[in-house]
Amino acid sequence: MMTRLRMHLHMALLSLRQTPGFVAAVVATLAITLACFFVVMSLFSSYFVAPLNVEQESRLVIVEQDNIYPDYNSPGFQSFQSVLHWYETQTSFSRQALVNSGEDVISNLPGEPRIAITYASDGYFELFRVPLALGQHMSRQQRVQEPLDEVLISYDFWQRYYGGDDNVIGQTLVKLDKHYRIVGVVAKNYQDPYMFNRGDNQLWFKFSADARYFNDDNPSAWWNLFRGMKLVGVLKPGATKASTEAELYQNIQEIKAQWKEEFDELDDLKPIVTPFRQAELGDNDDLAIMLLAGVTGLVLIALLNVSNLFIARAVAKHKTLALQAVLGAKRKTLFASILSETFVLMASAVAIALFIAAWGVKLFKWVSSGHLPLVHTVGIDITVVSSALILCILLALLFAWITSRLINFKQLRSQVQSSGKGAVSQVSMRTVKWMIAIQLFLATSLVITATMVLHKSVETLQRPLGSRVDNIYQVMAFIEKNRDELSKRYDDLQKFLHAAEQIPGVKAVAHGQSPVDRGKRASTITDMSGKGSIFIPQTWVGQDYFEFTGLKIIEGRNFSEAAIRGEKHEFLVTKAVNDLLKPEGSLIGEKFYSFDPDNPVEVVGITENFNHPKFYDEDLGRHLWWPAQPYGFAIMIEMQPGQQLQRETVFQAMQQVSNRAGIWTFKSLEEQYAAITHLDKVTLMLCTALGIFTLLLAGIGIYGVLSYNLRLRRYELGMRMALGAKRKLLYRQLIKDTIMPLVAAFLLALGVSLGGYILFQQSVMLWLSLNPLWLLFVSAAIIVFALASVIWPMRQLIHDEPMAALKQQ
Repeated sequence: MMTRLRMHLHMALLSLRQTPGFVAAVVATLAITLACFFVVMSLFSSYFVAPLNVEQESRLVIVEQDNIYPDYNSPGFQSFQSVLHWYETQTSFSRQALVNSGEDVISNLPGEPRIAITYASDGYFELFRVPLALGQHMSRQQRVQEPLDEVLISYDFWQRYYGGDDNVIGQTLVKLDKHYRIVGVVAKNYQDPYMFNRGDNQLWFKFSADARYFNDDNPSAWWNLFRGMKLVGVLKPGATKASTEAELYQNIQEIKAQWKEEFDELDDLKPIVTPFRQAELGDNDDLAIMLLAGVTGLVLIALLNVSNLFIARAVAKHKTLALQAVLGAKRKTLFASILSETFVLMASAVAIALFIAAWGVKLFKWVSSGHLPLVHTVGIDITVVSSALILCILLALLFAWITSRLINFKQLRSQVQSSGKGAVSQVSMRTVKWMIAIQLFLATSLVITATMVLHKSVETLQRPLGSRVDNIYQVMAFIEKNRDELSKRYDDLQKFLHAAEQIPGVKAVAHGQSPVDRGKRASTITDMSGKGSIFIPQTWVGQDYFEFTGLKIIEGRNFSEAAIRGEKHEFLVTKAVNDLLKPEGSLIGEKFYSFDPDNPVEVVGITENFNHPKFYDEDLGRHLWWPAQPYGFAIMIEMQPGQQLQRETVFQAMQQVSNRAGIWTFKSLEEQYAAITHLDKVTLMLCTALGIFTLLLAGIGIYGVLSYNLRLRRYELGMRMALGAKRKLLYRQLIKDTIMPLVAAFLLALGVSLGGYILFQQSVMLWLSLNPLWLLFVSAAIIVFALASVIWPMRQLIHDEPMAALKQQ
């Protein structure tokens, strides 16, 4: 058995050496397309198949809060009180943990950096299997409110600030004047869930160390909501999503009087229980499915192209098979020799594809890290390798079957005497029609979908942002333990602005924050009749912000200085807010209640829209601009061309104003905008490449199928031409045979693509956008490309001399 197998493989290799062009075409076509497939399959496997390194994944759930207002819901924002109450009263979880993500300044490190932090109760580190490279986990607590002065640090934090020194255990970090002892270093390969600071946390404190609630001065109110706060739990046997939501809802209703007292605009408060994997993926599971569908279509087009190559190969192969038949080879043996060749080719293509895919995965992780969840788990895993092995076998059988179907084994013995006539079956015109129709259907569907994705990216990138970002930095300074009156803070603000102006290379300085950020802050406003708005993004800015960023005030005026000082109550809105709240008029002069129920704020100006690239579909340019009163010192700094600003430089400048000054925020708006639009830019390049590659692959396939078929019909067409048939009649016949299937395939693909978009528009609106003009242009390009692929081989044949076609027969 093994000897016979080795013999077949050896003969297959010898045979394939004689056709290097055929081998190169088959292997290259499949290797490139399968490599793309395996990369996307790796992502799909990580998202839907591969087990996650968490405790009891199938029963691990995330609990969030659905805030129900009279006119709308606001899910996914939690208050401390609600999650604490659920944590202490639930009976549905066998294990649970409280977690909240945030950032804080570590004041005893050089430059007092602001560090990403996870606050978590005891169970968190077991639920997410947090490994350690050094030291030990934090001590367990009797109660979640119990203070604990311990902290875990990340491997990168250890390397950056302590040079990887093993003596880091026992050293101290200072946060808000409290000292925390380092007890362990988290392993290098661990990454927090993406839902917590995009998985980029550097420090882990106990949940009770979160001063936003656990403080004596000003604990967080019910209406203060946090997206990063979650209750995580493992469902007990018998507990379900529905039963858990029912229990938690009953528990929160028992204290309804408490949250209604502070959060009276809320109609109801309900729990949302979501499986962990689903919560971690968010909307990105749709992206993985769309990518897999697209690359599968690309692979199918490639398979049709390779099928055409094997059809042509059958013509050349039948002479060798005929000789083997004369020498006594049985049909089973002949099929085994064909299968050996296809298996060698498929194994080579799949092996090369896996090699390319391994590098493709590294590239994908480099491009997507920090922008997509579970990227660190993507790899060539057992699912991908198994898929590759199965594909190798199935493709080998497929192409062996295609080849064998074209060879008439019964007539092979008479091949030597009959010069091969009748040994190879001609591909029927019906098969040709199906092959070119399927290729164009797949190509059209892929290109139209890629165009809609492309248009969405271009639309996002070209939409006016509402702020300049080039070489601009956002700084938020503060003075530690600052209890000064607002008037004194205002004077300090002027000093900070002046200090920033003195930094070498500074071009301009303005007062205010910037909404160019990967996250957003939002609130509601209530009109004088008591009607509340939806949540609207907001930013605190100064009088010079609008001129500094280039955002125009199109109606009304700017803030007054008195509003910055806190002496007047004013704010501005974007035109989209005006159109939402008063579509047939102007909000100028209208008053609303917001943070202070005793002092309504007046709309004094309407600006152009601020179009956040990430949240535009949700907010549609709506934004509130509040006067940046100097409780913190928000500064925007523009540098001269070619100059960069460093955090340490700003810190030293602020220290000249006060030795208690620190930097809460330091970010480059240019880098922030690049991070926000990163996936759109990558998508733009990928979709452009996919569209071009798909058209080329389909064009080559259609051309190849028709060329082969027309070569087989040369004798028939030559006879017609010799008997006086006009070229017009021949063109008409060939067009009937080829153009009509192409038209039908194109119209079907167009209908399927548009119908799918309309049917699933709400699900795909984050990724797809339909532009009729783009669709018309792309459709015209596809039609021209398909016609060129069809007419060129026709023209070559029909313009030959009739007798030339006859002589070749």
